[in-house]
Amino acid sequence: MTGCLGGIRVIETAGISAALAGRLLADLGAGVSRIVRAGSGAEPPDVHAYYHSGKRPIVIDPRDPDAAGRVLRLLAEADVWIDTPPPGEKPFLDLDPVAIAAENPRLVIARITPFGSTGPFARFRASDLVAQAAGGMAFTNGFADAAPLQGFGLQAYHSASLHAATGILLALFERERSGRGQMVDVSLQEAVAATVEEASSAWNSERRIARRQGTLHWSRLFRVGRSRDGWILFCLLCDWTTLHEWLKERGEGGDLVEPEWDQYLYRRQHCERLFDALDRWAATQSSDEIYEGSQLRRIPFAIVRPPEALRDDPQLRDRGFFAAAEAGVKTSALGNAPEERLSANRAPMPFRLPPRETTLRRPRPPAGRPRRALDGVRVLDFTHVVAGPVATRILADHGAEVIKVERRVVLEQGDRRRGFFSNLNRGKKSIVIDMAQARGIELARRLAAASDVVIDNFSARVMGNWGLDYEGLRALRSDVIAIGLSGFGKTGPQRDYVSFGPTLQALTGFTSLMRHPGGEPAGWGYSYSDMAGGLAGALAVLAALVERSRTGEGRFIDLSQLECVASLLGPALFAIARGETVEPAGNGSQEGPAAPHGIYRAAGPDRWVAIAVLDDDDWRRAAGAIAEPWSDDARFSELSGRLAHRAELDAALERWTRERSPEEVTALLQSHGVAAFTVADGEDLCARDPHLQARGYWVRFPTAEGKPAVLDGVAVKLSATPGFVVAPGPLHGEHTDEVLRSAAGLGDDEISELRASGVIL
Repeated sequence: MTGCLGGIRVIETAGISAALAGRLLADLGAGVSRIVRAGSGAEPPDVHAYYHSGKRPIVIDPRDPDAAGRVLRLLAEADVWIDTPPPGEKPFLDLDPVAIAAENPRLVIARITPFGSTGPFARFRASDLVAQAAGGMAFTNGFADAAPLQGFGLQAYHSASLHAATGILLALFERERSGRGQMVDVSLQEAVAATVEEASSAWNSERRIARRQGTLHWSRLFRVGRSRDGWILFCLLCDWTTLHEWLKERGEGGDLVEPEWDQYLYRRQHCERLFDALDRWAATQSSDEIYEGSQLRRIPFAIVRPPEALRDDPQLRDRGFFAAAEAGVKTSALGNAPEERLSANRAPMPFRLPPRETTLRRPRPPAGRPRRALDGVRVLDFTHVVAGPVATRILADHGAEVIKVERRVVLEQGDRRRGFFSNLNRGKKSIVIDMAQARGIELARRLAAASDVVIDNFSARVMGNWGLDYEGLRALRSDVIAIGLSGFGKTGPQRDYVSFGPTLQALTGFTSLMRHPGGEPAGWGYSYSDMAGGLAGALAVLAALVERSRTGEGRFIDLSQLECVASLLGPALFAIARGETVEPAGNGSQEGPAAPHGIYRAAGPDRWVAIAVLDDDDWRRAAGAIAEPWSDDARFSELSGRLAHRAELDAALERWTRERSPEEVTALLQSHGVAAFTVADGEDLCARDPHLQARGYWVRFPTAEGKPAVLDGVAVKLSATPGFVVAPGPLHGEHTDEVLRSAAGLGDDEISELRASGVIL
């Protein structure tokens, strides 16, 4: 078997919005056949290579009377069908998923649509830009005095594809137990909302709208500044003494001597003063000098690099990211060559715990709770901050018992029940272990022996220092799945470099590519790379679980977040590999030439609407809806004219949108079949959007502290074993005793003695 999904047969009738899902499955070893409509026209070579590498094309002529029959015969033998049925339109092959599932009950059917298969907006259209707007991805990007910015690359489509592939693997894992397939419903809007880091928790817990702050990250811990020869990403989430001494070496920071600066929250509240000092300090140094000096001191600064710098990046080169392939590069959201990164465990195991030990400690869901796909799976979670917790959140949502190993002293991320932390760690169990003590390490090893998956997002050396690297874990349990979700990967010259999401966004080119024409680099207003890295981590774990259910073998997964976020640049990677320059897209179409296309000011303070007219048919419908003299101008009737007069067209359209609320523009244009939607802020998502409410996206919990917790729901909807959130985030060490009894088999006296010795909290 050449990959985790060897022998799995996938039929793809999907458009570009889900093309990456099929590519991911192909990268993991599945045989993916792509149905291509005869005469549909060739895609640009880089687009084809990025989204369809590893797929087998099957050309179907809709004029062939047996066209549907050919596809039905393929689906009768398939394991997975990926489809993107156009809302409100008849597809070129009108295939009935219910009838097909009846003929092949083992088939997993994934349907990816703009707003999902149910709800008041189920027939709404979307482009990537419109989906980014509808899910809250665009609103916080950019500068306060300018329009919000879309993410570079088709990131709404990429997020939906990552979610769809996750749902498919969950369904395949469940099929190993039940023998039956199921439907997977993915909404672009919900997939995007699930990858927006903080906007929903800011509104739901604080009634605060997260707004654009230029290059200042929402956490107030990261900001872009100028170096002598370029731009640098600063980070305040580091050892203050080390950073302060470094500043003083060049005569800065001498006034930052009050003891309050030692406190993380004080530095965050007064970040402007500190960033100003960093600006003065960086102005006399090169970006390379600052970056290398920061990593020597384990401070996660980063150069704001152009994407072309990836081609010569020593870490990517050492790990073979730009590998030889048909079009010059092979990329994946799991990093390059995932089959090499996912090393199978086939070595003899030197030590095995008695089978009774593991069997007795298998987690069981509470009686009366609906079954979920990952019931019975236990995950030992050493992750912290964002990317790792996102990965384990997905596993917990779908039934895994996630044991979150925490330090005695933690950097609190807000209200653990209601805010940002709760959204990241909902449904998990918190246990506090002092890993500085030998008995703490031994206790962690005991928990690892009873776990199916062990996950960390430390730099390369940490787990090995505890004897919990893959070799150490394999000695405890032969079929363990271990994943290192580190910033730079477990190998290579920069394996010990430190990073956070904004660090990686700067290094991979996203920060420099996301800007208005002629403007300064703005980048993401949040840590999209962390969210995407977490999705990729969950996907990799699920692929390994599917394989283990079929072979009994575990895996080690080395997932570099740098590679993951770089891979999501999309087809631009091929231009980079050829040594070409990649230009920012602003809010222009990234799906081919289109006009009008962008984010337009609407009535009301900081209110915006995204509109995407992708072809002449779209324009005819839009012009009919607008019904203004300028919309009938013959210069705009064809794409070439609209492109030639784009500035004039955009100005006229924005004069029209400014007189209307974004909701009014959305309703009118969508009623005429034109992709448009409010550029949603946190309040729009959480309180104003009737569609998300109707689909039950938000979940509400009472808490012992008296204030209800409102959290994001599960973005992937499975028909037979749907995931759901069982609890808000845990308090620090809330489940220590419970976990030690159920998973480690300890008695009350042993637990009391460990607590008295300071091994546990």
